[in-house]
Order: sequence, then C-alpha cells, then structure tokens
Amino acid sequence: MVLSECKSLYQEQRFIEARLVHDFLSAGWGVHFIEPGGQDHPVTDTYGNPCSFDSLQQAEAIVHQVGDCPIAIDSLFRFAER
Repeated sequence: MVLSECKSLYQEQRFIEARLVHDFLSAGWGVHFIEPGGQDHPVTDTYGNPCSFDSLQQAEAIVHQVGDCPIAIDSLFRFAER
C-alpha cells in the first residue's frame, strides 16, 4: 500500500499500530500498519513491492508522515542492538 493510501486509512482510524520489521534480506527496515483484526498492510512502492528503509530512524519518519500511531519494533536481531 503506497503512502497516500496509508494516510487515508489512518485518517479513517483503521490502524491500531505501526510495526517496524527488520528485513534480513536487504538489511533494512520495513513499515507495516496493523488493523484491529490483525490484518497487516506493508508500505509499498507504486508497483506493489515492499519498501525497505536504510535505518530505523527513516522507518519511524515514514510512520510519522502517515500519522501519530503507536510504533512497535520487531527485530530478529534485538539481542545485538543493545
């Protein structure tokens, strides 16, 4: 889902949180918006490919562009980030 679609769904109060997911293939971070029923909506480009951001700060900035949504960080490498 492109950023503009995420913004409109956020304004309709369809998301309960944003989850930042570590993408081990690209070593970047993906942004997924979660609905109350658990449905997952990743941020994609116009071709439908999931976007990967270079840093956690870039991914958080994308969430803040959409709205003031609670953020959960889901990383496979949490033990190494401490």
